[in-house]
Amino acid sequence: MSVVSRKVLCTAVFGLVAATAVPATAAPVDCARPPDRPEARACEAARMGVDELRQFIWRKRAVFMLYINDFEAAVPARVADAHERPVQPKAG
Repeated sequence: MSVVSRKVLCTAVFGLVAATAVPATAAPVDCARPPDRPEARACEAARMGVDELRQFIWRKRAVFMLYINDFEAAVPARVADAHERPVQPKAG
Protein backbone atom coordinates (compact mmCIF):
# COMPACT_ATOMS: atom_id res chain seq x y z
CA MET A 1 0.00 0.00 0.00
CA SER A 2 1.49 3.31 -1.00
CA VAL A 3 1.89 6.28 1.30
CA VAL A 4 -0.82 8.22 -0.53
CA SER A 5 -3.27 5.30 -0.24
CA ARG A 6 -2.62 5.03 3.50
CA LYS A 7 -3.19 8.76 3.98
CA VAL A 8 -6.42 8.65 1.99
CA LEU A 9 -7.60 5.61 3.95
CA CYS A 10 -6.78 7.24 7.30
CA THR A 11 -8.54 10.45 6.28
CA ALA A 12 -11.62 8.51 5.13
CA VAL A 13 -11.77 6.51 8.38
CA PHE A 14 -11.38 9.67 10.47
CA GLY A 15 -14.10 11.40 8.48
CA LEU A 16 -16.45 8.45 8.88
CA VAL A 17 -15.88 8.28 12.64
CA ALA A 18 -16.29 12.04 13.05
CA ALA A 19 -19.48 12.06 10.97
CA THR A 20 -21.12 9.21 12.88
CA ALA A 21 -20.05 10.18 16.40
CA VAL A 22 -22.92 11.09 18.69
CA PRO A 23 -22.35 14.39 20.46
CA ALA A 24 -22.90 14.49 24.21
CA THR A 25 -26.11 16.23 25.14
CA ALA A 26 -27.15 17.14 28.63
CA ALA A 27 -30.77 16.82 29.64
CA PRO A 28 -32.50 16.80 33.02
CA VAL A 29 -32.62 13.35 34.61
CA ASP A 30 -35.86 12.01 36.06
CA CYS A 31 -34.67 10.38 39.29
CA ALA A 32 -37.99 8.57 39.68
CA ARG A 33 -37.05 6.58 36.57
CA PRO A 34 -33.31 7.00 35.88
CA PRO A 35 -32.34 5.71 32.42
CA ASP A 36 -29.33 3.62 33.47
CA ARG A 37 -26.94 2.73 36.29
CA PRO A 38 -24.71 5.86 36.41
CA GLU A 39 -27.72 8.16 36.61
CA ALA A 40 -29.33 5.94 39.27
CA ARG A 41 -26.19 6.14 41.40
CA ALA A 42 -26.03 9.91 40.91
CA CYS A 43 -29.69 10.18 41.95
CA GLU A 44 -28.85 8.29 45.16
CA ALA A 45 -26.07 10.80 45.84
CA ALA A 46 -28.42 13.70 45.01
CA ARG A 47 -30.92 12.49 47.60
CA MET A 48 -28.15 12.78 50.23
CA GLY A 49 -27.44 16.37 49.28
CA VAL A 50 -25.72 18.63 46.82
CA ASP A 51 -22.23 18.05 48.28
CA GLU A 52 -22.51 14.29 47.91
CA LEU A 53 -23.77 14.69 44.34
CA ARG A 54 -20.92 17.04 43.47
CA GLN A 55 -18.35 14.65 44.95
CA PHE A 56 -19.87 11.67 43.11
CA ILE A 57 -19.78 13.52 39.78
CA TRP A 58 -16.21 14.70 40.47
CA ARG A 59 -15.02 11.16 41.30
CA LYS A 60 -16.69 9.65 38.23
CA ARG A 61 -15.85 12.43 35.75
CA ALA A 62 -13.41 10.25 33.79
CA VAL A 63 -15.88 7.36 33.51
CA PHE A 64 -19.30 8.92 33.07
CA MET A 65 -20.40 12.16 31.43
CA LEU A 66 -22.64 13.50 34.18
CA TYR A 67 -23.57 17.14 34.69
CA ILE A 68 -24.63 18.44 38.09
CA ASN A 69 -27.33 20.67 36.63
CA ASP A 70 -29.10 17.61 35.20
CA PHE A 71 -29.90 16.48 38.76
CA GLU A 72 -31.15 19.82 40.06
CA ALA A 73 -34.70 18.55 40.64
CA ALA A 74 -33.48 15.70 42.86
CA VAL A 75 -31.27 17.78 45.15
CA PRO A 76 -32.74 19.30 48.32
CA ALA A 77 -30.39 22.33 48.20
CA ARG A 78 -29.72 24.56 45.24
CA VAL A 79 -27.26 23.09 42.74
CA ALA A 80 -26.20 26.55 41.59
CA ASP A 81 -24.65 27.17 45.03
CA ALA A 82 -22.47 24.07 44.67
CA HIS A 83 -20.50 25.53 41.77
CA GLU A 84 -18.92 28.14 44.04
CA ARG A 85 -17.76 25.63 46.66
CA PRO A 86 -14.47 23.73 46.15
CA VAL A 87 -14.44 19.94 46.25
CA GLN A 88 -13.56 18.72 49.74
CA PRO A 89 -12.60 15.07 50.24
CA LYS A 90 -14.63 13.27 52.90
CA ALA A 91 -12.82 12.51 56.12
CA GLY A 92 -12.92 8.95 57.25
